[in-house]
Amino acid sequence: MSDAAEFDPGTLALFAQPTPPAGRTRGGFRMVPGDAPRREAPAAASASGPEPVARVQRRLDGDIDWDLVDVLRERVSAELSERDPDSGDREAVGREIIAAVLEEESRASTVRGQLTWTLDHQDRLAQALFDAVFRLGRLQPYLDDDAVENVIISGFDNVLVENSDGELVPAPPVASSDEQLIEYLTFMAAHQPKPRDFSEAATKLHLALPNRARLFASAWVTSRPTVIIRRNRLVDAGLHELVALGSLSQVAASFLSAVVQARMSLVVSGDQGTGKTTMLRALAHELPPHVQIGTIETEYELYLKDTGDHQVVHEWQANPGSGEIGLNGRRAGEYTVREALEDSLRANLSYTIVGEVRGSEIVTMFKCMQSGSGSMSTTHARSAEGAIRKLVTCATQEGANITREYALNVIAEDIDVIVQLQVESVPQGDGTWRKRRWVSEIIAVEPGEDAKGYAATTIFAAQPGSHRATAQILPPRFRALERYGFDLAGFNAEKGTLA
Repeated sequence: MSDAAEFDPGTLALFAQPTPPAGRTRGGFRMVPGDAPRREAPAAASASGPEPVARVQRRLDGDIDWDLVDVLRERVSAELSERDPDSGDREAVGREIIAAVLEEESRASTVRGQLTWTLDHQDRLAQALFDAVFRLGRLQPYLDDDAVENVIISGFDNVLVENSDGELVPAPPVASSDEQLIEYLTFMAAHQPKPRDFSEAATKLHLALPNRARLFASAWVTSRPTVIIRRNRLVDAGLHELVALGSLSQVAASFLSAVVQARMSLVVSGDQGTGKTTMLRALAHELPPHVQIGTIETEYELYLKDTGDHQVVHEWQANPGSGEIGLNGRRAGEYTVREALEDSLRANLSYTIVGEVRGSEIVTMFKCMQSGSGSMSTTHARSAEGAIRKLVTCATQEGANITREYALNVIAEDIDVIVQLQVESVPQGDGTWRKRRWVSEIIAVEPGEDAKGYAATTIFAAQPGSHRATAQILPPRFRALERYGFDLAGFNAEKGTLA
């Protein structure tokens, strides 16, 4: 075959067409979902001759202008409210609005003689604006990072990130000023599915966040705005995972599993950051799949529905309401843990979990325990018996009709077991720190005739300097737990030994 027969006229420049840029073109900016891969602008071909000279050579490809993001966020939010799409379409409509707003702003920036945005800068600005409207703004990257456990903010420029290994790392500012940080928290609270108030009249804010995180914020009553974000990382962890992590022994895990399966009531106690919610969730996983569970929380933290381990999970979350206090003394939409309990009693539950007990939740916890179906809760205390004193204090502060004697009687009669957790930061050879969490005590609570009003028996305890609670004394009534899988022989073999 001749060379002429092999020649392809389509290769001539007359017929060749340039490949359009992937993702967007200069005159048709569009935003792709945040999880789509970012496409780079194609490099200009230079093999056939000199590269064309760009008409505008000044390009902006630096840090995000967060003041601009705040301005554009208001425009996007206003248009989104005007369109009022269905909840399932809000983010898709929001992306369309963001694309249009950024296209307009990009043209205006060029007309004003300012730097022209690069495609990469447009991508990052679009994502920042989307996060500001639908996510957590400048805080969102921390929720997307699996290594982050806590974010601690005391003022816009005083930010610490605590990683899962306990290391504290300084982080960049999360706003341009304290006022801007408060303004964004207010915006975020007002745009929740159930709007919440954050103002001088409502100085604290509790929110459940995406990625199984929760936020607490306080302002006006603190020297600088305070924000704490906690991420629940071990949502699927059961007791066997905690055994593998060294938090408790296999014998202690078999005991706690049997306590839950026997529908006894227990309290998980510990200081802040000891892993109380993780332990509570792991205990809930020990319930058989057919057991109908109800969770009552001030903010969602357990996420038992997400694991798929249970056939029926009813979740209730308290809502402080919003707006002015009405004639009935309540804010619009207010929903308390007590009301959640009343609703739960009509749900044919087999086990009830009352999240964290910090105050008024104690009455709800008492009622759940007295229902006889079994319950579990968490509270803050530094020892197992300290948890009893804490619960008594919470109860007596609820009014004169709850006396110390009554509270002690309910606790002694209806709480079967208290699990105490501890945490410490252990220095590593590379200069970093790692957190170690473990079960330090498991005690049984029973009615007592002495001045305390209760009797406590230490079933498991860690010796001073040890991170492993070993078998101590088993009250006779717990021997029946062997039928639920309690390793009674292992307990007896371990009893009296030191870790």
